[in-house]
Amino acid sequence: MSRPLPSSSGEIDIDANRRLLNRYRYILHEGLRIQAGWLPAVARFELKCELGRAIWEDTQHVNALYLRLREIQSPAFQKPADAALVRLMQELLHAPGEYALAVACWRVVKPALHAALVAHETATFPNSDLPSVHAIAHIVYDESRQLARMTPLLAQWESEGRLGPEVAGWETYVRALLQDAGGITGDEPRGATPAVAPSVRQPFAAPVEAARDERFTDLGSVGRVAVPPAESDYEEHTIFEFERYSSEMLAAETVALVMYHHFANMPWEFLYDASRHLYDEVRHCLMGYEWMRRHGTNPFETPQCLNIFKWRAQFRPVEQYCLLTMGNEVNAFPYRHRRVEEHSARGNRLSEQFVRYDIADETQHVRFGNRWLPELIKAVGEPRSLEQFTADMMEIWHREYKSGRLSLQVE
Repeated sequence: MSRPLPSSSGEIDIDANRRLLNRYRYILHEGLRIQAGWLPAVARFELKCELGRAIWEDTQHVNALYLRLREIQSPAFQKPADAALVRLMQELLHAPGEYALAVACWRVVKPALHAALVAHETATFPNSDLPSVHAIAHIVYDESRQLARMTPLLAQWESEGRLGPEVAGWETYVRALLQDAGGITGDEPRGATPAVAPSVRQPFAAPVEAARDERFTDLGSVGRVAVPPAESDYEEHTIFEFERYSSEMLAAETVALVMYHHFANMPWEFLYDASRHLYDEVRHCLMGYEWMRRHGTNPFETPQCLNIFKWRAQFRPVEQYCLLTMGNEVNAFPYRHRRVEEHSARGNRLSEQFVRYDIADETQHVRFGNRWLPELIKAVGEPRSLEQFTADMMEIWHREYKSGRLSLQVE
């Protein structure tokens, strides 16, 4: 079957437009699954944060393309007919490590995607296809900034010797896969023979433990949650309060795991909301880091309580989502409101504002939980009613998490 080509005057015609926009959408969409699956397993803090931000930003990009595609094709989301492109995005998941993943994304795929989008923005009909131009312009802006943030980090890690031979081998493989697909657009010359997977390829397994890099000195004690200072001891309790914010990456990692496991059997709108939930938790973590640095303390020395993620990861993803939204987030509001009042009474504007923004985010997270928990229950065929399922999970939450006596299955 012949492929639609640009018109004789040079503009991309509508059939080519559909195909290209869907390819861009597919690359970004599948990238979300890869990034979400990897996020808990990534140890390097800067890369973990960038993955969280990229998940949220790329979700906005997929949604912009979805809104445009549903106007010019039905269904809006269509699996590309190009098996080589599908293979590229399937293989990216199986990187041999986090640095290989970062190089594949930000030195190979995303620069090529950025270049294709820049070309498309000026090659399509500027008036008739203005909705596509508008969407692409915003995607190009965000992707440019992603590359601007990641390029110096990759250079730094390379100078530190973190990008070893296996990273180089993986980069070569991914470049060959991209060539097999005819590049981002599918229109470039393809390889004579399909790329062969290198020995460094590692079949991906969803993480059940959260990773931290060597700068973190306290990973938390297995089987317990730290006991906070009394709220009446304002100074000490406030330090504890923002130390806990600095560990909220744990919540982002849980949402990422739920996204990864339910990527195929939940509506697009769930992934859209979950990506916002995930990145909010990354921002809360960074809020804790900002507060601690402003107060002269090193956030890398705070307890990470990784046992909390490990505890939640023992449960099914739908149960993890319930424990987080209906347990941690629903029950946090009385405490958060007390802290706002106390910070305000003491004239501590920074702490007050940080907690008020957190309350706004957590209010939305509870809405997400109320909206999507019933759908997740249906998706997994849970026989219990929503009410009974939630009650059973909250019994576990109170018995184990709230009490601080986490029950871990140790192999």
